[in-house]
Amino acid sequence: MRRNKLVYLLIVIILVFSIGCEEKKQNETTIPHTSSPTNHPPVAKFTIYPEKPRDAERIMFQNRSTDPDNDPLRFKWYIDGKYDCSCFSTSEKLSEGEHTVKLVATDDKGNEDEYVLKFYVSETFIDEDVSELVLKREDVGMAWIPVMNEYSGENAYRTAFENGDKRIECVVEKYDTVEEAENRFKEYFARPLPYPPIGNESTYTENDYIDVIFRYGNLICKVSMNTTLEDAILYAKTLEAKLNQVS
Repeated sequence: MRRNKLVYLLIVIILVFSIGCEEKKQNETTIPHTSSPTNHPPVAKFTIYPEKPRDAERIMFQNRSTDPDNDPLRFKWYIDGKYDCSCFSTSEKLSEGEHTVKLVATDDKGNEDEYVLKFYVSETFIDEDVSELVLKREDVGMAWIPVMNEYSGENAYRTAFENGDKRIECVVEKYDTVEEAENRFKEYFARPLPYPPIGNESTYTENDYIDVIFRYGNLICKVSMNTTLEDAILYAKTLEAKLNQVS
């Protein structure tokens, strides 16, 4: 009798244990495992403008980086291996030759990506074809306008070329006829290349415009541009070269 009770008790223990294991197994199959979402690294990218840069112009590096998780990003720029800034986009004037620009983008989780671009900066020649310049006098309605010389009281003639924020204005003093003024103008701009340096140029700023003034005998020319002094001088010299081709 005692043995039967022990057997019965053992059977009950086995049944309870097996039921508990089955419930645990069911719970494991019905409760899904949760995992933290994967954070993706950013994608560093930038564009360069102009695509064929020159050594006399400022090159723009426009940030185009993105992050798949829309995380906030930090940036570091390196130009030719040297740290430049932590700005969003940047610009630089570079000398003639090959250059390397690198952008490193880092998200708030520490993930980072970098984009490296190698490119060549060409030398600027003053006699190269510059499409934005006005090359024909009739395009701007060029005309010699008689004006009075404020110093001597004699006749002078004025003309101007304009294109956007670029303007070159010339006055020929002490000439009695339009033909003589025109001949003096042609004589100045028909000089062979390379042009000698303009030794008597002067500059001043008015309403955020840089003016470069230079004289050739009785011909006085002023170049005005809403830009840098270097660009204004370059524009003047480029226009000198191109006007040599105008009939």
